[in-house]
Amino acid sequence: MNTPIACTLSTDQYADRTADLRALADRALRSRERTENGERLTFERSDEIERALDAAVAAEAMCCSFLRMHLQRREDRLVLDIAGPEEARPIIAELFA
Repeated sequence: MNTPIACTLSTDQYADRTADLRALADRALRSRERTENGERLTFERSDEIERALDAAVAAEAMCCSFLRMHLQRREDRLVLDIAGPEEARPIIAELFA
């Protein structure tokens, strides 16, 4: 069974969430690259950014179950892989943009 490509947030909640993710990207996003199944985002590493990314991953898991997000902690950076079905690519591209 395929998970539907649908976000459960209201229009206002979606606007607030995308604004929050955009603000986080403005503060700490260092690079973005396409991967086979989505995108890889690299952020500066700090405790504050790590907490914000953990919260973002948890929040997205609640409203967009079709996405797979994995945060890797590296010595000098945080790497967030976001993946999903082909139909979700436009949504993935909007995250943190």
